[in-house]
Amino acid sequence: MLDRQFHISRREKFLEFLKDGQAGIFFAGSTKMMAGDEEYPFSVNRNFFYLTGCEEPDTVYLAYRQKGAGKEVLFIRRPDPRLERYEGPRPGKAEAGQKYGIAEVCFLDELSGRLAELISCGGVGTLLFYQEEGTWQDMAEPVRQTADRLKKDWPRLAVENAAPWFARMRRVKQPEEIAAHRIACRTTVEAVRYMMAHTRPEMTEGQMEAYFDFIVKSRGCGHAFATVAATGKNACILHYSANRDKIKEGDLVLVDLGASWEYYCADVSRTFPANGKFTPRQRLLYEIVLAGLTAALEAAKPGQRKDELQLISKRVMADELVKAGILSAPEEIEKYYLHGSGHFIGLYTHDVGEDPENLLQKNMLLTLEPGLYFPEEGIGIRIEDTLLVTEDGCEVLTADIPKTVEEIEAFMQS
Repeated sequence: MLDRQFHISRREKFLEFLKDGQAGIFFAGSTKMMAGDEEYPFSVNRNFFYLTGCEEPDTVYLAYRQKGAGKEVLFIRRPDPRLERYEGPRPGKAEAGQKYGIAEVCFLDELSGRLAELISCGGVGTLLFYQEEGTWQDMAEPVRQTADRLKKDWPRLAVENAAPWFARMRRVKQPEEIAAHRIACRTTVEAVRYMMAHTRPEMTEGQMEAYFDFIVKSRGCGHAFATVAATGKNACILHYSANRDKIKEGDLVLVDLGASWEYYCADVSRTFPANGKFTPRQRLLYEIVLAGLTAALEAAKPGQRKDELQLISKRVMADELVKAGILSAPEEIEKYYLHGSGHFIGLYTHDVGEDPENLLQKNMLLTLEPGLYFPEEGIGIRIEDTLLVTEDGCEVLTADIPKTVEEIEAFMQS
């Protein structure tokens, strides 16, 4: 799947961006304390992983260009036999170099000296960090500390954001990435079907979620994000994740969930009746949302502006709501339509690359997810698929999850 050569090719691509005198420095991240002596599970910085394939905390990748030549160094933690008794062995210099295909490997405590050497001799005048959003002060540690220290020691050093570079690199997926997405989506399809087959009134949202978790973990996958398993009015809370309430007879259930494989994510939303049968009102509203999704899926193809897909969904749903007598004018849909209608997907569920001017290209991956929310009726409906842009349209990678009213009722009642 994502072998060493894939990550080497990504580093080669990044080095192509660098001009003489520029360097990029990227951090794997560190473990964080949860409570007492317990740590949160470590989750590697995705850009660092994209370039290196390394998942070890406290590791840094440095790439720079001098006199036309691109060079790279991986900085790893020094061996600590006592710590390794708890965490397991970590690769040494020779092993890390071989494993990740990086010729020069140094210890982490040598990083400051190497940076000082590169900057003081005039070889590096611009340093690139990754800052996703917000202000410089919001940047995660130790990235901001390193940047502040270097700027203090060398005031003429230019510090720039590498986020646009990664957006260009990661927006269109490579074959290995698409293969990883397919596994994540295939697992998600299987897990959602298994969960739907076991959902019944009187069980809790958490019990329903557990059926999804069982398939995800048994297939060796991770979770792309915290699962939303919402019943009734909870479905109108967009990021609801308590998942504790009891599912009542007659309720619609909204789930928003996804598996991940090698950090590549799937993202799906489905809404279905817990008892297997839509009421007339539920069916009417559900089919309006589905019409919005179907229209956007039909328009998704190379050359299409991504942000216009949301407008397509919204326009279709607004027109249908007016026809049904629920709205008196299309613009009133803003009361019931509360979020965007899709996003790029990749190493992050909401992946890099968002830009209002973006035109879809072959091998981009994105989601579409129109929704309508009626808290006064205890009805929230969202329908979402993960899709791959193809030569002349799109392939819905999560199409095998029941989606029409007829498909859902037949599946639930079987």
